Amino acid sequence: MTDVSVTKTIDELVLEIPEDRIVSTTIPVDIIIGEAAELHRYATEDKEKLMAKGLSEELIHDLTPRAKFLQEKQSEWTAVYQSALSSTQAWDAKIEEARLLQRELKSDFQFAYRNYPEILKRLKLVVEGQGNMDLIQDLSDYPAFAKQYPAPLTAIHFDTAKTERAKQISLDLVDLMNQVDGVKNSKNRPEKLMRDRAYTYLKQLVDDIRSYGKYIHWDDEEKQKRYSSKYLRKGRERNETK
Repeated sequence: MTDVSVTKTIDELVLEIPEDRIVSTTIPVDIIIGEAAELHRYATEDKEKLMAKGLSEELIHDLTPRAKFLQEKQSEWTAVYQSALSSTQAWDAKIEEARLLQRELKSDFQFAYRNYPEILKRLKLVVEGQGNMDLIQDLSDYPAFAKQYPAPLTAIHFDTAKTERAKQISLDLVDLMNQVDGVKNSKNRPEKLMRDRAYTYLKQLVDDIRSYGKYIHWDDEEKQKRYSSKYLRKGRERNETK
C-alpha cells in the first residue's frame, strides 16, 4: 500500500490548539508581526548553528506564513470590530436625540392637558420612569397617547410630525440596541477567537526560535538581544527608569 501523507492547512493546525493554550495579545499584533520578520532574518543568518542544536529549517521558514496568517485574521477581526463600534456610536447619537425629543414632548403634552386632570393622571404613567428602556417605551407611547386624546394638542397647534418622529426613533433604538448587545459580546465573536488562535500559533514559534537563539549565543549578550522582544525590552526599561 502507498502511504499518502496529508498536509494540514494552517487553519486546521490553528484550530487544533487547545483552548487552555490560547494566549492573549500581550504584544500588539502589528508589533509581533514585525518582530517575527526580524527574527526570520536573524534565524536565517544563524541557520546552521540553530539546526546544529536541533531546530529544523522548516520551522524557521514557517515564521513568514504564520505571520501572514495572523495579519489576515487581524484584518478580519478589525473589520468586524470597527463595524460593531460604529453601531455603539450610532446608539449614543440616537439616544441623545431621543432624550431631547422626550423632554420636548413632555413639555408639549403637560401644557396641552394642563386643564384635564384625568388625562394628566394617565399622562403621568408615560412621563415617569428612567433609563434607556423607559425612554424607548415613552417614545412609542406618546404617539398612541396623542391619537387617543387629540383635541387638546390641536388646540395648542401641536406639530404632529414630532410624534411620528418619536415612533420612528423608538423603532430605530430597538434595532440599534440589538446591534450594541452584539458589541458587548464581541469577545466571543468567531473572528476574535480565530485572531487569538493565529496570534498564539505565531507566538509559539517565535518563542521557540528565540529560546534556541539565546542558547546558541549564550556567551554573547548583544546577539542574545536579537532573540528577544524589543517591544517588551523597551517596556521593562521604561518601568525601571520610573
